[in-house]
Order: sequence, then structure tokens, then C-alpha cells
Amino acid sequence: MKRKGWVLVGVLVLALLGAQGTTALASNRPPGPIAQRSASHELTGVHVFGWEFNSPAALAVSGSDLFVANSKGNSVTELIAATGKLVRMISGSSYKFDYPYALAVSGNDLFVANGSSDSVTELVASTGALVRVISGSSYEFNSPSALAVSGNDVFVANFDGDSVTELNAATGALVRVISRGSDEFFSPSALAVSRSDLFVANADGYSVTELAASTGALVRWISRSSYAFKHPSALAVSGSDLFVANFDGDSVTELDAATGALVRVLRARLVALDSFHEYHTTS
Repeated sequence: MKRKGWVLVGVLVLALLGAQGTTALASNRPPGPIAQRSASHELTGVHVFGWEFNSPAALAVSGSDLFVANSKGNSVTELIAATGKLVRMISGSSYKFDYPYALAVSGNDLFVANGSSDSVTELVASTGALVRVISGSSYEFNSPSALAVSGNDVFVANFDGDSVTELNAATGALVRVISRGSDEFFSPSALAVSRSDLFVANADGYSVTELAASTGALVRWISRSSYAFKHPSALAVSGSDLFVANFDGDSVTELDAATGALVRVLRARLVALDSFHEYHTTS
């Protein structure tokens, strides 16, 4: 878009925001509440949520509901995804939430990783009822930072333990602790499953480790300068490809999940036009 077009769009945006009494571009902080709760507990506006969230750190979907982990609130908020209507706030000493930082759904159960208490809380997703709190030295939980489900098992990434704990989703029983040393696990920060394999992002190792989910055996360790990994912090699978978010690299790396081969590195180049910005994606 040409400069004149950006200016015109900017004027229109500012006019619209001004009509709503909101000041734009004043700071990098998000604006304050722009929707009020109605008597029916529906949120006004276009799906703008505001149900006592407190440093939300993770999301998960079960059926038609969205679950939000409030890391500093030691709670989980459940909403109807289509409307934003509050279903319930899940909290209380029996759940032993302690900096809930990751969520995953297996069947009808919701698993919550507690980053500060080295435990995992399991709930019935449809009711919020407590199933169990999983903890103990045999699990070797150490700052659990991510969860993933493969078949009947739940995998837990231990950020400070340089390991991954595998649980039986139905019973909470320990299956195995996978520990491969700092070369192959180094501050595991994210997990993803593609077909029969588990991918582990190593935030401080600038690498991704691929395991056979059924055995924990190493498939490959992916780390080359061409991948441009830099504190990889999130993973996602689409079709046959794995996407890796590089927190300190301002980029996303795309891999072939079947082979580990590099597809491309997506980088955003920022071009400033006064108060407005245009992004160009390059590979």
C-alpha cells in the first residue's frame, strides 16, 4: 500500500477509535476494558473476554469450550468458545494450582501443568471436577512448561529438568522419564505431535528433538545454522509440516515433519511509515 493509502487508513482508524473513547498508539500496553459484563454474563463487543484473567499463559479446547490457564491467578477459566460466556472459574486448594502454565486435553479430561509446584492437575473437562493431582519424585517434574497428548499418553516437558515425562492419561501412572542429556534436551519449552512422533523445542539449545512417541527413542536431533533456531518457544503442526517459533529470532522456521528437512525460514521485515507499519514476510 502506498503512503497515501496508509495515512487514509490511519485517519479512519483513529476516527473510529476516538468515537469509542479509546486512545490509540499511546503506548505499547493494551487498552483498558472496552466491554462490560451484562446481566446474563455475556460479554459485549466482538468476543472481547475479561473474566478475571490473571497472566493467562495457555489455552486448550474441549468440545465447544475454551479453557484458559491463569498463571498468576492459580486458576483455570472455562468459556463457551462461540460466545465468550463464562462457564466456570476453577480454583481452590484441592486442585493445587501453582503457576498453571500449560494445558492439554485427552478424551474428556483436562491436564494442567503447574510450573511452580512440579505437578500436573487432572480435571474432568465437562464438569471441572478434580480427578487427581499427579506429583512425586518418580515423575521427575521440574518446572513443567508444556504438555502434549499422543494416543493414550500425556507428555510433560520439564524446562529445568532437561527431560520429558510420559504419563498414562487414563490412570496418571508413570510410563517413563525421557532424558537425553543437554545436547538433545536443553530447557525444553514446547511439545507437538505429528503422526507417531513427538517434537521437543529446546529453548536454550537452539534445536528441536524428534522422538518416537511410542518408545521415547531418538529419531533425530535437528540443529543447524540454516534453520535459524533462536530460543524456540512454540511448535505447531499443519499437514506434513512443523512450524517453530523463534522467540529471540523474530522468525518462524518451517520443517518437513517426516524428514526434518528445512522448508523455509519466515522472517518479518518492518518498514516504518510515520506511526504506521507495514510488514513484509520473506523466506
